[in-house]
Amino acid sequence: MMSNHFKQTLLGSIFLLVSALSFAQSGHSFLRDTFCANQSIFIGNQIFSPANPTGTVTIPGGAFNGADSVIHVELTFNQPVVLNLNASICANDTIWVNGTPYHANFFIGQEIVQEGAANGCDSIINVYLTIRPIYFDYEVNICEGETVFINGTAYDAFNTTGTEIISSNGACDSILNVKINAITPPFSNLRDTLCPDGFYTINGTRYDSNNRNGYEILPNAASSGCDSIVAIDLEFRSLWLYIGEDREMIFGDTICITPQYRLSPTSFVWLPTAPCADSACIDNCIRPTEAAMFTLLATDISGCVLKDEIKLSISKKNRVYAPNVFNPDANEPNNRFFLSCDRGVVNIKRLFIANRWGELLYDQTDVLPNSPDAGWNGYYRGKVMHPDTYIYWAELERFDGSTFVERGGFSLVR
Repeated sequence: MMSNHFKQTLLGSIFLLVSALSFAQSGHSFLRDTFCANQSIFIGNQIFSPANPTGTVTIPGGAFNGADSVIHVELTFNQPVVLNLNASICANDTIWVNGTPYHANFFIGQEIVQEGAANGCDSIINVYLTIRPIYFDYEVNICEGETVFINGTAYDAFNTTGTEIISSNGACDSILNVKINAITPPFSNLRDTLCPDGFYTINGTRYDSNNRNGYEILPNAASSGCDSIVAIDLEFRSLWLYIGEDREMIFGDTICITPQYRLSPTSFVWLPTAPCADSACIDNCIRPTEAAMFTLLATDISGCVLKDEIKLSISKKNRVYAPNVFNPDANEPNNRFFLSCDRGVVNIKRLFIANRWGELLYDQTDVLPNSPDAGWNGYYRGKVMHPDTYIYWAELERFDGSTFVERGGFSLVR
């Protein structure tokens, strides 16, 4: 196939030749050829183009015999080849098309390649590029004291901004504009006035009258999810309650429990209810018969409840006192042998005295304890006994009816 330039030149020559010659006789000829759609052809006085590809051209006197020459024109015009270039490139890449650079700021266009088609015509390339963005803003909140690693770089409260290039195999690299917001942990104060036995347990630590101040870091307690810092400062009301030390009592003893306190009571409550006439057990005493523990709860006008307790243990070993020596000639009451007992003993059911050989010298029942007149005066069968060592045996009765035995020895002197 001949080139367009060659065809245009040839046709121009034909036009000149046809215009210059005269023919002797009229004749007909045919012109058939192929051109590109962007070309126009002059034959005689007519223009042939894609809009006018065929026709008849008459050249007066153009034949050798002087007759007119008739040219029948049948032309074919080929359309240019149109290509669409749809491509995706990274935002920082450039692609060249027909010597023109296409990139993120120039990504749509049309290129005409002269005689670039296989048929010798022009080739039209419509360029449509898709730009893949690679720039990203990455903003994240962290707590003070924390560190976040981005692309291997450590970011914290002292390194809050940066640019990171994230490489990807075969795809576009990503460029991150990093911004870190370091959140300061919220700080709060816990100040309070508590009752003497009040306390707070914060973060596993007990704060009471022995541990009044401190700082606690509460993990993830802030609304932001960060730690929270609490400063603790406690005061305690100067209130106290005292009902006495624990006591070991002898069976039958009486104890008076008189509360002492520094508070403004609104109520007293005994647990269990104390065996007293009034609820405070202030004006009455108790005579327990078995071990007991009493707890007093006192409520102050501030709402504080104070507690104290007393434990009472009971011993059945009653106190019995016998003289180890007496003189029948001494002044009363030292002239009698008698038994002195605590208040738990109400009766001496039997008391007898014997000499060292076992001879019974004195034998009495239902003798009042702590009564010298009811004791032995040292006489037997109307005569005072000579100085010697003697023994006694006594069965004593407690106020609840139970009994026990006491025995021992003493000396009679004159």
